[in-house]
Amino acid sequence: MPKLAANISTLFLELPLEDRLAAALNAGFRGVEMRFLDSGPSPEFLSELKSTGLEMVMFNASPGDLSQGELGLAAIPGQLERFKTAMLVDFANAEKLGARKIHVMAGKSDQNLSVQQQFDAAVTAYGWAAEQAAERGITLLIEPLAPAAISGYFVDSLERAVDLVTAVGSSNFKILFDYFHMQLAGGDITARFKAASPLIGHVQFASAPSRNEPDSGELCVEFILDELDRSGYSGWVGCEYTPRTTTLDGLHWAKNWLHGKPVSIATPATTSAVSAAEPHGVLLGRIWDPAVAGPCVVTVRDGVVFDITSAKAPLVRDICEMDDPAGYVRAAKGREIIAYGALLSADPGNPDQPHLLAPPDLQAIKACGVTFAKSMVERVIEEQAAGDPAKAEEIRKRVQTVVGDSLRDLRAGSPEAMQVKAALIGEGLWSQYLEVGIGPDAEVFSKAQVLSSVGHGAKVGLHPSSSWNNPEPEVVLAVSSTGRIVGACLGNDVNLRDIEGRSALLLSKAKDNNASCAIGPFIRLLDQDFTLDDLRKAELSLHIEGPEGYVLEGHSSMTGISRDPEDLVSQVIGRHHQYPDGIMLFLGTAFAPTKDRDVPGEGFTHKCGDVVRIASDGLGELQNTVDLSTNCPEWTFGTRELMKNLARRGLI
Repeated sequence: MPKLAANISTLFLELPLEDRLAAALNAGFRGVEMRFLDSGPSPEFLSELKSTGLEMVMFNASPGDLSQGELGLAAIPGQLERFKTAMLVDFANAEKLGARKIHVMAGKSDQNLSVQQQFDAAVTAYGWAAEQAAERGITLLIEPLAPAAISGYFVDSLERAVDLVTAVGSSNFKILFDYFHMQLAGGDITARFKAASPLIGHVQFASAPSRNEPDSGELCVEFILDELDRSGYSGWVGCEYTPRTTTLDGLHWAKNWLHGKPVSIATPATTSAVSAAEPHGVLLGRIWDPAVAGPCVVTVRDGVVFDITSAKAPLVRDICEMDDPAGYVRAAKGREIIAYGALLSADPGNPDQPHLLAPPDLQAIKACGVTFAKSMVERVIEEQAAGDPAKAEEIRKRVQTVVGDSLRDLRAGSPEAMQVKAALIGEGLWSQYLEVGIGPDAEVFSKAQVLSSVGHGAKVGLHPSSSWNNPEPEVVLAVSSTGRIVGACLGNDVNLRDIEGRSALLLSKAKDNNASCAIGPFIRLLDQDFTLDDLRKAELSLHIEGPEGYVLEGHSSMTGISRDPEDLVSQVIGRHHQYPDGIMLFLGTAFAPTKDRDVPGEGFTHKCGDVVRIASDGLGELQNTVDLSTNCPEWTFGTRELMKNLARRGLI
């Protein structure tokens, strides 16, 4: 069974160097390795290494002056004395650490010298070093580095490493076979390992080409470790990779080879950390995966996020167009990426770690306004107040006197709705919102451009010119190109009340700006356990916490909607208007914030730093932080970039 060694120069970077040893032990490792020691191991580090009982398997010898681009000295003519001096220090460090192997880098190729000149210099240097190492019971290692990863390195192929080790001819001078580099430098890794196996003294691996956890990409970790067993290799296998998020969250791949179950490591809380409560049912969404520098289609199974991207369905749009999206997602093969809770708390601003994106990709982002009679009244007030929150309370009382409780259970287009409309007009409170709120035709607008909506954990943006605004917790439908509702998720249709209230002609300014809406965390697909009737009864809760301690609770119930979801979809998509890639449709909200925040009588408005949480049983929780749209990350990954990324990955 392979013995896994944690490379503490790449793993557990959440912790100080000394603390990484205990973290590796607790995670189940019994050996560690590391890169360069710089000034040597500190007394604290040596004490911790002794107390954990971990074996220091290997470390890298001094490479020379990294700031000057040096990557070793052995193959550099004229540097033999520098090489010898540095190696004597490394031998002393090996004795302190109890390390029995040292990786000694060769150096860069010099275009002013022939390959043979550098090769001869390397044979001389490594020959001397091997003799010194033999006296100390140490094995030296040389690692071929793929040109695609490290350009200009002298030992840039397995063949040159074999020639060099053979020429030196010392039993304690071996090859470090790194599967990551070997895959990038020719592939055919099993045959090449077998051919060179008598000369191999250590193994490392990572995924290729991303160099993340070895459970993704072009290599199969189970196959590699099984092959090592079959080959008779009994040495250590170094885990030298860059975790996608935290080390522990990515260690699920190693559970069959570690000496215990990984335990949690306390890490600093982030502002995006939330409960890891998982929505129920069949989930469909998207994440940013640094391993492919682009989006992946994902689902969640038993608390783990799986990448199900394929050439058959490279997009969420493609799955939504299927006859049975839920059935496809249930059966789709995938690779484990990250724990659901870790994904929720990942920083969407960090492209080097997996994080949630808004679930839609090519779907148009549409929204319905004033679909709840209660919110319609607030839109009338906005318009009558002409964007002035100071006038809103007076108008609100006047409207309430006119309509009373007649809005309860009011259905748009009904005779009762027409009576309410007539009463409001009779009081001089006519509004364009009456027409779309309780008349036969719904208000539908374009909320955001394709691919521009943001996901869970991201910032949502307020236009800098707005001073009266609020969140709008809504159910968002996933609708196919044929008008079939295939699923739903949560949405925050950020509302700029003052801009929209000044004039309906400013709707585009009020609705479509940078980070103007959030959608997520996942689409829950409709199936026998989650039907359209369940959506019609959905209850949404809202929690806003301001930087000054202000708290606002809100609620919106789909039972109070004035238009049925199917009716709204039919008004958006049909013979009169086609959307070949489908749509995401915000259904509107009953939430109308009137609780004063700063000035009595002016109600609620956002402040930068507000944390907004929208939740619903079965749909999960969507959390976002409010900022100005000019402070939110710019939207740069559009349709062309998406197509380029998918093409590069061979998916289209």
